[in-house]
Amino acid sequence: MKVLSFVIAAYNSEKYLDKCLAAMLHPQLTDRLEIIIVNDGSIDATEKIAKKYCTGYPDTVKLVSQENRGHGGALNAGFAAASGKYVKAVDADDWVEKENLPELISALESCESDVVLTHYSTFDISTGEIRKWKCYPPAFGRELSFEEIMSDWRSYEHCFCFHGIAYRRDFYCAKATALTERVFYEDHELAAFPCAGAESICPLDIFVYIYRIGDTQQSIAAANQLRRRGHIEAVLEKMCHKYAWLPAGAGKRYAAAKISALLLQYLTLMLLTEPDRKKGRQAAADMMDSFELMTPDVHALVKRKYRLILAMNYLKLDRRHWNALMSSGLYSALRGKKSSES
Repeated sequence: MKVLSFVIAAYNSEKYLDKCLAAMLHPQLTDRLEIIIVNDGSIDATEKIAKKYCTGYPDTVKLVSQENRGHGGALNAGFAAASGKYVKAVDADDWVEKENLPELISALESCESDVVLTHYSTFDISTGEIRKWKCYPPAFGRELSFEEIMSDWRSYEHCFCFHGIAYRRDFYCAKATALTERVFYEDHELAAFPCAGAESICPLDIFVYIYRIGDTQQSIAAANQLRRRGHIEAVLEKMCHKYAWLPAGAGKRYAAAKISALLLQYLTLMLLTEPDRKKGRQAAADMMDSFELMTPDVHALVKRKYRLILAMNYLKLDRRHWNALMSSGLYSALRGKKSSES
């Protein structure tokens, strides 16, 4: 049986796919690792590269080709095709730490937790800076409940993301609903749901994912976010719909924290990036009014920061000032936040 299935969403990824796949193909693990490449309607050499690896590693690498359905649609197809005990999504322009895969596979073989957390790194292609993002449990390799997680949320929040989460496939198949297709930012959905319904979470002291940043073409670039504000709005709406069906408890508080993080991203976008400041204020106010009416507990989580960002809008400050504030040592100290390691 395959222990881990990596699911790679690949769209026009000819520049990156070789590096991504080469990092996964550890010679000791080909019998326990599965790699699902989803060619999401690429018009470059992505499919050709994928077929080369399928031929070279027929028991490990599989190809799913489909018409373009967006990142969420590619992941939906990949998870459906996976057969491993655990599944983990990896973007084609990112890669994993090959030398750490044997330790990861060994840990997953004996693990039965619904969710497994691992550390990850960011690699900034514009500066070469590497930052390491960790979680800080009392002990690694021990199952935790969401009650334990949420009682010390700041020790875990960095790794509860697309790059840090792996799902037990049986749990994911039983609890997950389809990710929103043909939009960006649905990775926030994947990190929140079905994770919020997990009964057991196991943090491992292993760095796995390397997240490539610093590319102006990426969806996280401010200009692209502004152009795709409708995508963020669609994902927020979908997440709130899923949130409404969650039972009260620590898992729901986790989902609220994840939704509030994306809502805060939207507010900073509209108030500090949108060139038309009045237009940005109106969009932010409309969104906050909607949350206050439909999801008041999420609204409450961001209300104070919203007021701060709104003041920055009137002062004609921009996102650079906000980022500087959020990354400052003073803010981290006041918040009691575990920082990343450079």
